[in-house]
Amino acid sequence: MSTRTSEKIKNDLLNVLRMEAGSINYLIDNFPNGPVELVETILNTRGRIIFSGMGKSGHIARKLVATFSSMGTPSIFLHPSEALHGDLGMVGKEDLFIALSKSGTGAELTQVANALRMQGNKTVLICCRKGALAQVVDFVVCLPFEREACDMNLAPTSSSTLMIAFGDAVSVAVSKARGFEKDDFARTHPAGALGRRLISTVKMFMCGKDGLPFVQLESSFQDVIFEATSKKLGVAIVVDKEKKLQGIVTDGDLRRACEFGPALFDKKAEDIMTKNPKVVGVNEKAYYALEVMEKFNITTLVVTDKGVAVGLIHIHDLVKAGLSKDAVKPLDLSIGI
Repeated sequence: MSTRTSEKIKNDLLNVLRMEAGSINYLIDNFPNGPVELVETILNTRGRIIFSGMGKSGHIARKLVATFSSMGTPSIFLHPSEALHGDLGMVGKEDLFIALSKSGTGAELTQVANALRMQGNKTVLICCRKGALAQVVDFVVCLPFEREACDMNLAPTSSSTLMIAFGDAVSVAVSKARGFEKDDFARTHPAGALGRRLISTVKMFMCGKDGLPFVQLESSFQDVIFEATSKKLGVAIVVDKEKKLQGIVTDGDLRRACEFGPALFDKKAEDIMTKNPKVVGVNEKAYYALEVMEKFNITTLVVTDKGVAVGLIHIHDLVKAGLSKDAVKPLDLSIGI
């Protein structure tokens, strides 16, 4: 391919992007009043949001259903043709119907809107030109629009981009007005990275009581070594008879204990342990534990419940689970430490 041809292709691509970006800027500069009423209507809707559209508008409607639903506004897609053959039955009387149509026309959408208005539903049209459909809905949001990015000004390009961007803006405005926050988002995205960080708890990843390397304050050095190695966790947890945490013996503690020389073998757990070790509560979020370990450059944390040692959590398990080290919110290091 010649350099001249490559440059032409590049210019064609950039021109389309400029025109589609321009369509959004044109909407911003000529913003209508309808969107505010639309957001208020959605906020006052007790049922679901029913999006509908034919062709490309239908694809956009499906995308908006996914966006609204993930951000806390229950929504479904209703195909206009299928609606006229029984699917209207899925629409409840408290649902809000939103039709998408660039031209503001469509025989099927008109019939659907008429049927739903007779049922008592509120109906809305989002379009780029007020056609016949505008006469049968409760109110219209007509998006200011100049032309398509297509050279023939025919294929839905700029108009579809405009509708998607506008729909996203409405979704965000609605979720913000409802106080939709990160914890709410996590509940609708449990398999995503954010969901894992906000939903996963320490209890899900910790090694429980039965497999913990417990030793007592008076345990000998040999017993400490045996517990730390036999349980294969690299540490020994020092507790009293009620399992209240007293300290922890790590690899670092053992290395430092070598300074005692031969007298080391006469030492007890309390002589070599780290007192007041960093801990995390059993019901804390798992990413809190990860942050503590990264902040203090340690690999394990004792898990406690009201001062009782109930588990041990390792940084490798959290990293392997895909928990990002980036905190979703600032960590209060005064908690559980």
